[in-house]
Order: sequence, then structure tokens, then C-alpha cells
Amino acid sequence: MKEFTLCGPAMAGILLAASCAGTSYAEEEQWPDLSLGDLMKVGVETASRKSQSVSNTAAAVFVISASDIRRSGALSIPEALRLAPGVEVASMSNNTWAVSIRGFNGRMANKLLVMVDGRSIYSSLYGGVIWEAENIPMEEISRIEVIRGSAGLAWGSNAVNGVVNIITKRAQDTSGWLVDSHVGTSTGKAGTALRYGTKMEDGSAFRVTVNDQQRDGGKEVDGKDAQNQWNDTSLDFRYDKPDGVDTRWLFTGRIYESKSGDPWLIPTFDPAAEYNPALYGTARLVPYISTKNGGDLLGRLDQTTDGGGEVRIQTYVEKFQGSVVGESDSHTTLDIDAQHRFPLGESHDIVWGGNYRQSRHQETMGATGFLTSSQPYITVNLASLFAQDEWTLVPHQFNVQAGVRVERQTYGGTAPQPSIRTLWTPNERHSLWLAWSKTVRSPSIVDRAIGAYPGAVPATGPGTLPVLLYAAPGELSNFGNENVRTVEAGHRAQWTPSFYSDLTAYVSKYDGVFGILNQTMAANTYAGFTGLPVDPACTAAMANFGLAANTPGLCLTINRGNILPVRTRGIELSTEWTPVADWRLQVNASRMWLDGGPDNSGVVYGNSPNYQGSLRSSYNFTQDIHFDLWLRRIGGLSNTGFVSGAVGTVPIDARNELDLRLADQLSAALELSLTLQNLLSRQQLQIYPDYMPSLPIVPQRTVYLKALWHIR
Repeated sequence: MKEFTLCGPAMAGILLAASCAGTSYAEEEQWPDLSLGDLMKVGVETASRKSQSVSNTAAAVFVISASDIRRSGALSIPEALRLAPGVEVASMSNNTWAVSIRGFNGRMANKLLVMVDGRSIYSSLYGGVIWEAENIPMEEISRIEVIRGSAGLAWGSNAVNGVVNIITKRAQDTSGWLVDSHVGTSTGKAGTALRYGTKMEDGSAFRVTVNDQQRDGGKEVDGKDAQNQWNDTSLDFRYDKPDGVDTRWLFTGRIYESKSGDPWLIPTFDPAAEYNPALYGTARLVPYISTKNGGDLLGRLDQTTDGGGEVRIQTYVEKFQGSVVGESDSHTTLDIDAQHRFPLGESHDIVWGGNYRQSRHQETMGATGFLTSSQPYITVNLASLFAQDEWTLVPHQFNVQAGVRVERQTYGGTAPQPSIRTLWTPNERHSLWLAWSKTVRSPSIVDRAIGAYPGAVPATGPGTLPVLLYAAPGELSNFGNENVRTVEAGHRAQWTPSFYSDLTAYVSKYDGVFGILNQTMAANTYAGFTGLPVDPACTAAMANFGLAANTPGLCLTINRGNILPVRTRGIELSTEWTPVADWRLQVNASRMWLDGGPDNSGVVYGNSPNYQGSLRSSYNFTQDIHFDLWLRRIGGLSNTGFVSGAVGTVPIDARNELDLRLADQLSAALELSLTLQNLLSRQQLQIYPDYMPSLPIVPQRTVYLKALWHIR
């Protein structure tokens, strides 16, 4: 437990100080802010690397506003992403999440690119996002732009099934003091973010925020308390400076430390060491406090050129150190990105640019021996060039956007990623779009260089031998890029001033998905004559996992590589209806069909529900009293791959989730809210851990009281 925390007297102090506060909170926009229909007219930049309205974007775009986040009661980025249709979010514990779009979900979900202000937080270590290290203060977020579908042309490899861009507020919009504090149970145990911002006479602005968040541990499947508490402390700043009319500078930075309980279930042949054989089979529990710390620094220059063009140059550096039971990783990343946009004639709009990124990793394997590494020092380089043209064939009605990115990555080699999109807007109330694109998912360090021992199978009777399973690193099979081709179509309509809908359909074909190529067997030195090769490494590995001395045994090596063809199909729907001025209803729904072999057993890592749906109701009783209801239905999971030290498929039933929030704007400076989350919990897992054998944790109901105090 940390000795220092911001969360103790903060709540009482806010209430006392706010009773005397007379300054206004009016500059922080209050709901209804912008309806989804209004957001169709707001510029988004993630889809095509330039500002354009949602209605003029030939992609499946959804914008989560700051008001949406606040009224949802979300305390983390993954929780807020549940607001977008088609985004799959599952809580693996109180401090870890699985987040994906259009399938392949898991803690190591590797087909979703996530950025913060254009800075990629996609990890080259394992290809996903370390969500517990991205504890951004929720009041810092201006909006979250969610792109569903391939975006390789705009952002390169790994933007396979979607892009999430978390855009923080300008420093000019956050002047004065802000205290955001909550106390409660479970995931809402305690937290305080303290922010100060100021404006200068030259128009520049600066803010600094210190943030401390704490979460209690959850429950195991049998109801035991789990030791997976979480404590995250961070300090970040942002500086915005206009330089004349045409030039803008941005600098952001952050340092942080995150400590979270992450016990692992490690395979064992020793029956006395087994933790709970009825639930977890032949596995022992290894308690562990996972520590992640580091920082990042970003600088960006935006300049408007003569003739309506734009130039953007951005660079950032990131330092990260983190550990889990089986491994620790230390890496430094340098990224440089540049682009130039300019009109060509009256009907063409060109965007071109390039990117270079280098990540230097040092991997240290843990004493458990669960993970192995063939390369303790690894450098991953990525370089790319892209160009795209938006050609307006009929002004305000029909245009075509086409382009290609050519990218070279250490493990994936050189790969082109083309895309072509068309948009037809017959009138101001309807727009239809169609797109085809090819994207690649480049191998991560985990894919290529790290192996694992996922299971220990004891002898089942006379004439049988114990077997140790080993998932070999992909470099042995020269694992390369996964290629994805996607066709999408969408329709947006403002049917009436109070009703809006957005419908998308897609088909994606994946070639060379990471899967099982073949299996080989070897014997340890005590097995005698088996007709199999004798491997001394097998003898040492089995002894490490508790096999008694001089006991015969076998090692099964699972070789993985580019083997699996997978096809996904789906539809996604988002709607909004405002029946009266103070009542807003949103319904989101998605349905996906995944073909990955019989019962999808070929998809070794990653699992997703076939359907999701949600209903959000936001009602204003008065100008100051607001009530929000959020009901969700998530389909069950049929395939779990490697689970908790054993190989098997254990279905997870469909689940219902319900969140409630009541807020009262007590004064111009102070808002109090009460949030209840996961009210329909049935002591049910949401997803099983994949690859990393963390102890499965059941999310609990959460109740917390929050005070938001703003004084300028």
C-alpha cells in the first residue's frame, strides 16, 4: 500500500471549499452539449488524417464526447469505449481489460490501434495496449474518435479492425482549478485528480494535472477475495501556443507509476502445489505485484500554408519499464511523423507523408520459467510513406478517396496497404459510402521471440506419461504479416430533427492468422525407449515445473505461424432519438459472424461475442439534476483457447449489465454524482485470460460518490 495518496481528505475539502465558491463552471459545456446529429457536423480527423465532418467521412466513425464520458460514469478509458457501437470491452480483473473491434478480443488483442493525441500507445512488445498504464484523467478528454474497420492507409500496420484516438482538451479550455474526486467500493474505491491551468497574454496556455487512482481487488470464481488491487499515480502537462495566425505548437508530457496485483496460475506436476484443482487444474498460484512506470514527451507543429494547405510535424519519445510474473520489459521508443495536405485544382485534395518509429527492448525472463526468450535485446524499426487523394466528382454529392501506404517493419518486411473509398450524399439528410482496403498486422516481439509453457498434463493411468506443453516462438516458423482485406458499406440518415441512425455492414478476410502449424513430441532422459528423440531441455523444463526426480515424461511442442484463414462478417447500428428536449435515448447494436474453423477452434488467441446491444437513457429532471441509465447485453463466448494452465474451451454465458448515475449541480462550481455500476452481476466471468495465465477474476458491483469542483 502506498504511503502517500491524494484520496483521503479530498472529498471533504471539496465540499467545504465549494460552499464558498462563487466562480463559474459554465465554460465546461453541460449536456445536452452536442447531440449525435450535431456531432455529424463536427470535424473529425482520425479517419483520413484531415478534419472533415462525420457526415462527409467514408468510414464507420463514432465520436464519444466529453459529456458522454461524464454522464456514463466511466472511470477508465476501456469503460468509456463501451459507449461506441461494435467495440468489445471485457473486464479481466479490476485492473486489466480486453478491448477490441470486430473480433479477436483478449488482453493481447492486436488488431486495434490506439492513440492519445495522435501518439500511438500500441505496444510493439505484444501488439496490444497496456491499458492499466494508460490512466488518463477522464476530465482531460475532449472526445474519443472511434473508427471501426481497416485504416492502414491512414495509420499503417495494426490498424486492422479499427482505430481509437483519444483527444485531450486544449490547455486554453482548462484554465483555473479542477478537483475530480471519488470514493466508493471495488473499482470506485478512491481517486483524485487535481488540475491547474492558466492562460498567457500571448494566447498560449498551460496546464498540469496530478492524478491518483485506487481500486480494490475483485473476487475469484468461488467467491474468494482476489489480490488484484490497483494503484496508479501520474503527473502530466500540456502546453498550447499559437504563433501568429497560421502556426500552432503543442507540447505534452507525462510520468507515471502503476502497481497492480496480477497473480498467475503456473503449470505444475506437483499435486501438493496445486491451487484449486477443481477450478484450475494442474496449476499453482504465484502472487505478484506488477509494476509499470515510465513517461512520454510529445511535440507537434501545425502550420497553415498558402492556398489552404496544412503541414503537421510530430515527434514523441516514450520510456517504459514493466513486469509481470514471467517477464520484465524495458523499452524506449522514438517516433517521427510528418504530413502535408494541399488542394490540387478545384476537385483534388492531397495528403501525403511518412513515419519512422524505433523501439529498443530489453527482455528479462522471470524465475518461474513460464516464458522463454531467444533474444534479450531487440530493436524493432518501422518506416512508411503514404499518399492519398480525395477527388470530388460532383461537388457536395459524390467523391472518391484512394491511396496507398508502403511500410517496412523489422518482422513483417515491406507491405503495401491500399484503400479506395466512395461517398455519395444525395441530400443533407442522407449519406452512403462504400470502401475496400487491405491492411497488415505486423508480428510483435511476443509473436516472434517469446515462447511459453501453457500446460502440464499429469499421467492419467498405467502406461501413460506426464506431458509438458510448450508454445514455441513464431520465429521458428518465420511468422510474418497477417493480411486483411475488408469491404465495408454504410448509411447515415437524419430521418427527423430528433431521430438519427448510422448503419454499417462489413466482410473481412484474414490470411495467415497466427495459429497452430503442427506439433512435435520429445522425451525426457528418464522416459526410456519411446521411439521419440530425447531432449535434455525437456528434462530441465519438466523438473522446473515440479516433476519428481527420475520421473519419465514427454514434452509436446506446439509450433505456431501464419496458418489460419479467417472470415468475419457483421453489421453495426447506432441510433439516437430525442423524444423531448430533456430526454435523450441511444440504442447501439452489433452482430458478428466469425468463421475460424470448426467451432472456431483454430483461433488460438482471442475471443469475442457474436452480438452486443446497449440502451442509454439520459434525462434531465431539472437544469441541475440529471439521471442516466445504461443497459447492456453482451453475447456469450464459446472459445477460450489456452486457459489457466490447461488447454480447453470453457463457454461463458451471455451477460446483462446495468449502470445508473444521478448527478446534481449544487452550484456553478460543484457537481455531485452517485454512480452504481454492474448492478446485474451474477458472479460471472466476462472473459478468460489469454496467453498470460492471470488468475480469472469476477467483476463486482461498484458504488461510488463523485465530486467535481471547478473554480476559475
